[in-house]
Amino acid sequence: MTEPKQAEEPRKERRIEREIEIKAPLEDVWKALTDANELARWFSLEARVTPGLGGKIFVSWGPACEGEAEIVAWEPAKKFAWKDPMGLVEWTLESRVGKTIVHLLQSGFLGNADWENEWFDSTSYGWIFMLLSLQIALDRHRGAARQVAWPRVKITISREDAYRKLLSPGAFFSQDVQTALKPGESYSLTMTTGDSFTGRVEFVREPRGFCLTVGELNDALLWLTIEGAAGQLEVQAWLSAFSLDPSQVEAFGKKWDRRLREVFQN
Repeated sequence: MTEPKQAEEPRKERRIEREIEIKAPLEDVWKALTDANELARWFSLEARVTPGLGGKIFVSWGPACEGEAEIVAWEPAKKFAWKDPMGLVEWTLESRVGKTIVHLLQSGFLGNADWENEWFDSTSYGWIFMLLSLQIALDRHRGAARQVAWPRVKITISREDAYRKLLSPGAFFSQDVQTALKPGESYSLTMTTGDSFTGRVEFVREPRGFCLTVGELNDALLWLTIEGAAGQLEVQAWLSAFSLDPSQVEAFGKKWDRRLREVFQN
């Protein structure tokens, strides 16, 4: 006689929830979330939006990272949501004392395989930077086009080893950077690229990466991050700048691309 199969336990859904406050009216924040040109100022490098319930949103960071989703909620200045095979992303807006509260909820994380855990962890981490980008774009650079430099290099070492190497004195920073990376506090650092940067440490998520604002680049965001799954990792330096001379952004990209290769490939 075969034993009866035990019923499988229902998989517990994991969710990502985040909330930020933006010094901008509801209408401006709504436009930033739903207008293709505005999305390219803080989110993806390219976007297309067919507005309205049942419409489509397409976002792209290049051929290896792009996709389209169906718009499943469209309540102007209140709620916006899209759904694709990987889950549901919902935005809820609320006006509060002249500011806008933005609430993000991403659901649909059901599995517990290694790749699913990595997808959840990397998505949660990525939203920290994306929401900060939205906040900075509207709080400090409203109306200005974003300029992006994105040098990156593939690595064969682990994420943990790459993070240690990223922070080691003489790699990218002339001094011991560990003591300077205190979220919410000011920093002053000398880079091995020849730059001297000052600003604010926005966040640190060891061993994935950290983000700084750079006063010398008109309050640009510099995100040093280790992206990808095990065996397919990249170390990346993402610069989101506004109202700079294009030659400055180009020079940054070339300089940091060269240094990334010197540190991680030589």
